[in-house]
Amino acid sequence: MLRTGLGIGIVVLPLLLSGCGEDANSNKSSPLAEQSSAPALNSYTITAGSAGPVQLGMPSSEILASMPGVAAGVELDGEGIEWMTLTLNGETLMNVMLDKNTHAASLIRVLSPRFVTEQNVRVGENLQSAGEKLGGLTEIQWTEVESREFATFTNAPASMVFQVISNDGTTAGVYSKGETSTTIASASATIHSIWLMTE
Repeated sequence: MLRTGLGIGIVVLPLLLSGCGEDANSNKSSPLAEQSSAPALNSYTITAGSAGPVQLGMPSSEILASMPGVAAGVELDGEGIEWMTLTLNGETLMNVMLDKNTHAASLIRVLSPRFVTEQNVRVGENLQSAGEKLGGLTEIQWTEVESREFATFTNAPASMVFQVISNDGTTAGVYSKGETSTTIASASATIHSIWLMTE
């Protein structure tokens, strides 16, 4: 089963994330396309509360400054949730959900393999390999509203969830009929994105 606080987050997230980054169309786009100066790094560490220098709770005004060489754009999704997308030379690094009142990072969705966890897990990695590094797969859960799959692992921080996909056109998890959770992964399952959220 999902960790208690995380389970609620995953149930609520599909309702909030219909416009999350590249998976959906946005209703209102802001042409904010600022870019910070100085060269970007080739590798960043993901911790329980940060993706490289971008931290949960960080004000939007500080996010771009923390990532030299990176461009940022801000858009509203169909539900009025504000998202900041960070890109580098056309590569989307992450989407950051901004709090409605404080405009601080409340969720970070890492999309680039430039970012690695402290256990050396990254986007694009095979799920079996990730499980070996993170103490074993705890669960894969399929969300019906968004048709997304999320995996949790024994030794991953409670604030870190892994969106998983299958590269062969099936689901990342192997589900019993009518079930939406499993502990069995497809051999072709990979990490699609790494999500950090406040607990």
